[in-house]
Parts: sequence; structure tokens; C-alpha cells
Amino acid sequence: MSTPPAPPPPRVAALLSEARRRTDAVVASLLERVEADPARVLAYQWGLRDASGRPLPGTGPGRGKAVRAALVFAAARATGRPCSDPLVPAGAGAVEMLHTLSLLHDDVMDGDELRRGRPAAWRVFGPDAVENAVRHLTPHAVGLLFDAAAGPEAYPAVPPRGPEVLRGPAHATGVLGAALVRLAQGQALDLALEREARPGIAATLRVHADKTGSLFSCACELGAAPAAAARLAAFGEHLGLAFQIADDVLGIWGDPLVTGKPAGSDLAARKKSYPVAVALAPTTSSDSAADDARRRLAHLYAHTEPWTAAETDEARRLLDHTGARSVAEAAARRHEQAALQALSWICPPHEEAGQDLRALAAFVTGRPY
Repeated sequence: MSTPPAPPPPRVAALLSEARRRTDAVVASLLERVEADPARVLAYQWGLRDASGRPLPGTGPGRGKAVRAALVFAAARATGRPCSDPLVPAGAGAVEMLHTLSLLHDDVMDGDELRRGRPAAWRVFGPDAVENAVRHLTPHAVGLLFDAAAGPEAYPAVPPRGPEVLRGPAHATGVLGAALVRLAQGQALDLALEREARPGIAATLRVHADKTGSLFSCACELGAAPAAAARLAAFGEHLGLAFQIADDVLGIWGDPLVTGKPAGSDLAARKKSYPVAVALAPTTSSDSAADDARRRLAHLYAHTEPWTAAETDEARRLLDHTGARSVAEAAARRHEQAALQALSWICPPHEEAGQDLRALAAFVTGRPY
């Protein structure tokens, strides 16, 4: 019998709780200003309300962890930027909203029926309502940054030069807009790769960079003081890749109590995640058993009919024979180390300033604390 996953350590739990509380306030304020139907979809996806529109408790079903928002606040503290700067919570809310909208869209495109342990929003409201919510609410993510501005006098059109200048909403909007473009590019490439017999490791990594690395990088850059923004953007980019590769491993071998999805759901959907891309890639290996497993796996993925439960189990066993899991886990560790190296330029490991970011990095990559 599966056991519930261990809760995060107190430091991480406090970071996530603070981020969720502060972004809840941002989202609740936004929902008061938008049309009822898109607002209802977002309130459900965000975990504020159930399918009937009834309010849910702060620990109710459907609640995301708010990792990206936590990165915004942690990046601010690590670089000496005051979290009282209104653009910090606004940036946290904006990046979490972008993430939420990307999940709404992905679930429709991928046909995923569960999200965070309950029916996906498109199963509740219908695909058209969800797509309308995505189109309607995306501009509000940008609007949050301008709402936070204290006034035009606080952000001059031609700011003084120097690393300590306060970057205003126009710069933050550019950061957020670049992430949005990358999200769209990543989704387009992801859909294209699903039609490829062998998607390729580099192309799969590009999808992960654009769909996940972009938002982690955006979160860190939105929170960081200007002088540290580039380094922390690199930290976020690599951390996003580490997280997504680790998540791909969970999608195949993970406990449903951890993933919120049925066991092997990514395989059952025949998603060409990072371990699958590794297994299907050409190799010069002399291991005949592994080569046989790769050929059989490629044959399964070439079928157009839905897999049976037995075929899904077989695919998992074939992946085990190819060694794809260990390759994927090693890649996740490499990107995590690259993230920590980028962080060390700003916050050496012995200093307290970067410990929140290091704790979050350990949390999202599933390392023991």
C-alpha cells in the first residue's frame, strides 16, 4: 500500500505557504475585475472554489504548491530587494497565473483528465470554456504588473544608468512576455514531437526549456535585484529543466499520491517524455537486450490504438531494460548542479542569503533534505 508523501521541511513549507497566501490575494483581487465565466474557470483551477463555485479552504483540493511564486520572493530576499516593493508580489501573481493558464491549455491539448487529484478544468467546464478563459485572462497577468506601479513618477521613461536602478513594470512585462512567447513555442514543438517516431533528446529538452525553464527563469528574474537578474535567470532556467526531467521520471515510475495522477499515466497517454526520448534515441550500445527493448518500445509507440493496461506495464518494463531512468535522473542532477553553480556566483553556499533558493531547489528536484 502506498503511503502519503512526507511533507516538505519547515523552511520550504513556510516559503510555499507565504507565496500561496500572497498570490491568493493577488488572484482574488483580479477575479473581481473579470467576466464571470473565465473567472469561474480560473477560481477552480487555482483551487479557490469547487466545481459548483463553492469556496474551498486554504488546504482544499486542487491547490498548487506556488513554487514559482516562492522563487520570486526568495530571489528578492537573496539579492537584497525588499519584498515590500509592489512589483514583487505582483510578479509572483503574474508568473503563477501564466503557469496556471498554461496548465489549463496543456490539459485540453493533451486530453489529461486529472489535475492535482481532481477532474481537470476542461472536464468540468468543457474545452471551449477553458480555451476562452486562457484567451481572456492572459492579458491580466501583464496588467498585474502595471497595477502594482506606484505611479509614472516612480518609474521614469529614461531611468538613470547603473545596476541599482529600480526596474519598473515595463521591464517586468518584457520578462513576462518573453516567457509567454517561449511557452507558446514549447507547446507547438511538444505537439509536433508527438507525431515523430523518435522525438530526439535535444528537441525534448528544448520543449522542457520553453515550457518549464522559461517560467522558473522568469520567476527568478522578476524577483531579483537588477544586478543579479541574469545569474538568477540562469539559475531558474537550469532548475526548471531539472524539475521537469525529474517530473517526467515521476510520470512513469511515480507514486500517484505524489503525482496526483494514476500510476503510469504519462505512459498510458503515450507521452514522449524525456526518458522515452532517451530510450528511443539511436545508440551504439552493444547491449542486445537493451536494443531489443528499444525496438519493441518503438513498435508500441508506433501503434495508433490506445494501449491496454498490459501494454502500459510492458512499456514501463521496456524502459527499465533500456536504462532510460538512470540517464534521465543523471540529467536532472546535472541541471540542478548547473543551477546551484549559477546561484553560487550571487550567494556563496556558506551565506544565508541564498538558502531559501537552495531549499526550493532541493524540494522541486526531489532530493532528500
